[in-house]
Amino acid sequence: MNKGPASFDFRPSAPASTGVEMEWILVDQATGAQTPLAPQLLSSLAPSPRIKAELFTSMIEVNTAIHHSTSGCMHELDTLYTTLHSAVTPLGGGLLASGTHPFSHWQQQQISGDPRYARLLARLQWMARRFNIFGIHVHVGMPDGDSCIRVMNRLLPVMPAFLAISANSPFWHGHDTGLSAARIKVFEGLSQGGMPFYFNDWRDFEHCAARLLATGSIDSIRDIWWEMRPHPDFGTLEIRIGDMPLTRADTAAYIAYVRAECMAALCDTTNGNRVHPSLIRENRWRACRHGMHMEFIDPASETAYPFLDWLDKRLAWLDAHGASHEDLAIVRGQLARWRQDGDGATRQRALRQKHAEPDSMIAAMRTQDGWG
Repeated sequence: MNKGPASFDFRPSAPASTGVEMEWILVDQATGAQTPLAPQLLSSLAPSPRIKAELFTSMIEVNTAIHHSTSGCMHELDTLYTTLHSAVTPLGGGLLASGTHPFSHWQQQQISGDPRYARLLARLQWMARRFNIFGIHVHVGMPDGDSCIRVMNRLLPVMPAFLAISANSPFWHGHDTGLSAARIKVFEGLSQGGMPFYFNDWRDFEHCAARLLATGSIDSIRDIWWEMRPHPDFGTLEIRIGDMPLTRADTAAYIAYVRAECMAALCDTTNGNRVHPSLIRENRWRACRHGMHMEFIDPASETAYPFLDWLDKRLAWLDAHGASHEDLAIVRGQLARWRQDGDGATRQRALRQKHAEPDSMIAAMRTQDGWG
């Protein structure tokens, strides 16, 4: 493996080992609005590296230990959910899974006291203040930096598929955006947001990161907020594009699909053919706009297919190229639900039609999320 500056050394991880971060919205039980309960919630719990404050006091992050299966991740996420739910309920709060809150406003949210967030606000100003968005990040272990870059290059064309199956942010400040994944439009406003780039190898990525540091564009690699990025300290490729999924079943299928794509890419040691970024960007836009209902342009043939039909065929391809049978079974098990009810954004809109009052809609989302 090529090495650059010591701070960029890639710490090897077991291939396809997995850790998951999830950003939960803290809501008031009565009104459904975001509520700044994180400080009270954290003070009521024993200190844990698995539960952390986030940018706003109306959100909380959970992150798993390292696992070697989707089922292992989900078992720990269940435990973390139970811990949070048990602690936040006596405070009059609850947990909501969505990429954006359906009606609460970013201007009403309180900033956490972490000095890092103060520096973030000083640097990014209005852009950081608008970060009232919630996602799921999946870290997948890589044996070395060059392998991480090779897998990232291979996954770039399917990044829009990750967005499509997680799409769960149709509303912004009480308004229907007409998008399925509005969260991504907030995130891409950052100078280091949006899609990553193709790189030749780990040294090429190191040179990119070194230039950003040398020019004062970032303070550390953590300030590279691409929708997929290498994480050298953890020895992982971090997939960050996904909205916070609506339900537990959606979450399991998302993690499983990300792992399946990573495992297949790890098994293929060739560089593969690069897909032009214009096509990837078009699919990314289609996933943002239509979610699972998009016409997906197959990167290989450049033919458009209904996305879920493409995904069904893709799972068969992954099955023959090194993906875990357990992961593929989890995704296939959710396909029928997705064909019937659509993505999270579609289901949120259905709940809004059914519930005239916002608090009732939020209560219904929490009841149907399948956690606990």
